[in-house]
Formats: sequence, structure tokens, C-alpha cells
Amino acid sequence: MDFTELYKQSSNLCRFSPDGLFLAIAVQYRVVIRDADTLQILHLFTCTDTVQFIEWSPDSELVCCASFKLGAIQVWSVKNEDWTAKIEEGVAGCVGVRWTPDSRHLLSFSDYELRITIWSLVTKEACYIQYPKYVDRGHCFRKDGRYFALAERNDCKDYISVYDCEDWSLLKRFPTETADLTDIAWSPDGQYLAAWETILDYKVCVYHPDGRLAASYSAYDSGLGIKSVSWSPSSQFLAIGSYDQKIRLLNHLTWNPILQYSHSKDLGEGVTIFIERDSTVDEVPSAPWSQQLSMPRIKYELVDSPHKVQEIRPDPDKPNPKLGIGFLAFNPTGQFLAARNDNQPTTVWIHTLHPPSPRPVVIEHRSPVRQVKWNPVTPNRLAICCGNGVVYLAEVNVDGTACDAVEIPAVNFSVQSFAWSPDGKSLALMDKDKFCLAFPVDEDIEETTGDTGDHRQVTD
Repeated sequence: MDFTELYKQSSNLCRFSPDGLFLAIAVQYRVVIRDADTLQILHLFTCTDTVQFIEWSPDSELVCCASFKLGAIQVWSVKNEDWTAKIEEGVAGCVGVRWTPDSRHLLSFSDYELRITIWSLVTKEACYIQYPKYVDRGHCFRKDGRYFALAERNDCKDYISVYDCEDWSLLKRFPTETADLTDIAWSPDGQYLAAWETILDYKVCVYHPDGRLAASYSAYDSGLGIKSVSWSPSSQFLAIGSYDQKIRLLNHLTWNPILQYSHSKDLGEGVTIFIERDSTVDEVPSAPWSQQLSMPRIKYELVDSPHKVQEIRPDPDKPNPKLGIGFLAFNPTGQFLAARNDNQPTTVWIHTLHPPSPRPVVIEHRSPVRQVKWNPVTPNRLAICCGNGVVYLAEVNVDGTACDAVEIPAVNFSVQSFAWSPDGKSLALMDKDKFCLAFPVDEDIEETTGDTGDHRQVTD
């Protein structure tokens, strides 16, 4: 893996443009636009205050930043430096911003869930949607960008409203069969809307966009319920992660579980298990000093099952316990599903859906996993960060899996978050106040054979 030099950034605000040509970086009250390949500075924009938010327009022509303390939003063009726009929310405040799919409107979320303002950058007009239930969730655009779905709360009852994104007219508002709706998600094919309850009740409802109920599912009645939900890219499966440490995959025909994955700490026979090892701690160096310098310090070791996964015990006196499936992510083809069980914070589980396999790939680390992301172009490549100076890569295939840990050649640089470039050729690695680009190469994930215990690939 090749790395660039370190550059300054603030608040982990480092965003690739959707076309992959530019990189927008916040540095205190400035927004720096760099070339995504060479990191040469192309534009430098100055904001009125410290930048707290950055987002590219879907067409990659505009970039907006926001200062929530002042309730101010600023927009710049990378094609026309003379064009700029500034939005001030005033007393209503601003706690969230989002681009619309047409790249010519901005959604501004006011404080206390009072309203959403739709700002037109073409006509300079604004329209309003009153009383959204949430700011950070409960709203989504259909994949084609034509419709906008919003969770609302009125007279102690949950509703879903569907708006036309061309003129922002209300097309449909219908009540949901939920006591306290927590979020909604549009299926990738646009045929269904999923809505689910808070953790106190296990219930997910699937609706047609016109409000007809397609299905309602509940796995159990007692105990904490749903923690995470994700549609598969084909819309054939709805994955539900629960506090009972299980994933249930509902199929789109009967809306009943077709597959179920458990995440017990006791792993049986036939499970592929990779464990991160630090050679400076766990091994006694026997090679000459010159060879030790060239040997990787952090590496994966393939261990035999049965095996016990490291677990933590949730604190019963604290809300939102660290228990259950807190993260779900299908790869771009929908063949693999990555997950993290929150009371096993150092472990990533990878399940194979096509062909269905009851034996997962388990990757266990020394530190809690912070982020897991699939490569957008190479669908079987996975990157992981754990808040240290290492980037973890996995190449997942039906006939075998390979893993590798790459140490970052920088002093006091810990990967707090990262982002794949849209073309999948680079990673933006972010520390607290610095960032660099990493370029994976095919040799990063090696194949090793033999019985030395230093396996990085296994085949069924």
C-alpha cells in the first residue's frame, strides 16, 4: 500500500466528490478543494466561522459547508469561482443540511424538529415542511431522486409523507402501524418503504409508496428489539439486526426470515477465524535485527476452531446498552454481509448469502472496530479501521478469504475514520487533525501457505 504525505484537516471533514475527481477538506474556517489524485490545491474558500459540515452536490459541481453555531450555510462552485451562495436560518437555527438529488436544492433542518426548509439555488425561493420527527434520520430519497419520504409525528401518531422532488408537493401522507417510529428506509428498487420501532418493541413494517401495508414482522414480544436495518442492493432481502445478537433476512416475497445468523461467542467447527497479532508482544524475535526491521509487526493469524470471541458485559444501568447487531452492510453485489455485534466490539463477522453458507468469516482485532466499509468498485474488498495506526484489508470470496494489516508509515497517526474514493482506488485516512491518502495494491493481500501459523488466506 502506498501513502501520501500528511495534510491538515478538521473534525474528520474530508469528502470525495461523487465523480471522484475532487477532495474537499475542512481546515478550521477554510474549505480546501484538492485534486483527488495528486492532492494539488485547486480552490480555497473562506467561511464565516469554523466549518462543522461539508457535503458535495450529487453532480460534483457544488460544495456546501455549514456552521451550525451561527445557523449559516455557504455554497461554492468548483467550475465558477465567482458564483457563491449564503443561507442564514436566523432564530430557527440549523442543525442539519442535505443536498437534494437534482443538486440545485438544499434541505436545512431547524432546531427542535420545527421544520425543514427547501432552498432553491436557482430561483432563491424557499418552501417549508413542518414538524419532521427527526433531524438525523427518518428521511430518505428514492434511488432515482424523484420522491422524498419523511417520518412525521402529529397528535401522538406516526406518519410517513411522500413528496414530489420536482415541485415539493405532498403526494401521500399515511399513518404507520408503529407506536414510536425510529427510522425509515427506501428499498433500492423504489417499490417499498421499511419503517421500524424503537428498541422497546420489535416490529418492522413494509409499505408500498402509496401507503398500502405490504407486511409486518415481529420476531419476539419481550426484550429489546431492532437495532439496525439494511436493504440488500437487489431489494430481495431486508436484513434486521437485533438486540438478541441475531441477524434475520426477510425475503421480498413472503416477508418472513429466509436466513438467520447468530453471533455467539462460542465458534464451532468449520468457521474461518482471523485474529490480529502484534509480533512485538506475542512473539519472541529470533531473526537477525536487519530482518526484524523488514518484518510486519501487525499481522493476521488464522486460528483453528472451536474458539471463543472476546465479549464485554453491558452495563445494565446505562441506556442504549452495547449489545446486539449495531452495524450491517451488504457489499455492492449483495453476495456478502458484514456485521458487528456491539458486545463483541473487536470482531467483524462476514456472512455469505450466495450461495448461502452457515459458516461465517470472523475477523478479530486487538482494539474495538470503528468503521467497516466495502469497496464501491471491487465488491469483495473490505476495509476496517480500529482507531490505531493500521489499515486492515480483507478480500472475501466464496472459495477463500485473505486478510492483511498494513501499518501506516507515520508517527502518532491513528485512523479515526476513513472513506473509499468513488473509483475504489484510494482511501482517505483521517486522524484527529491530519489526513492522508492510501492506495491499495494487489500485493497488499498476500497468499501464504504452509503450517507456520502465519496464514492469511484460507480456502474451503
